[in-house]
Amino acid sequence: MDITDSRGITTRNKSNNSIYCFYLQHELTTMHSLPEYSFPPHETKAKEDDCNLIVKPRWEEYIKTCDNQKIRYYIVKKDSVDKYGWETIFSNNIYNKKYFFTIKELDRLNWTITYGGNK
Repeated sequence: MDITDSRGITTRNKSNNSIYCFYLQHELTTMHSLPEYSFPPHETKAKEDDCNLIVKPRWEEYIKTCDNQKIRYYIVKKDSVDKYGWETIFSNNIYNKKYFFTIKELDRLNWTITYGGNK
């Protein structure tokens, strides 16, 4: 199996809120730009680690197609999704945290992203 088939992003949620995580090639704009591989996102409960087990792309190839060759990794609190819905989240660019990563940056993080919440 190709190494790119086995790597997945793990989110370590250290906040007191349930969150959703997903990644995109481009900026969050409309429902028409839904993530190809990571949507709909899985809920990560408060104080929980979760691996994004949705189809994993061949990361090197996928990131080459991203704006500036960096993946956008979004975290949105479940409360926001419950309140506004995904369409409003996308059309109004609502998120709690956004990261930009290259393969090397993800490798340095051991493919684990720690979210501490808004402090």
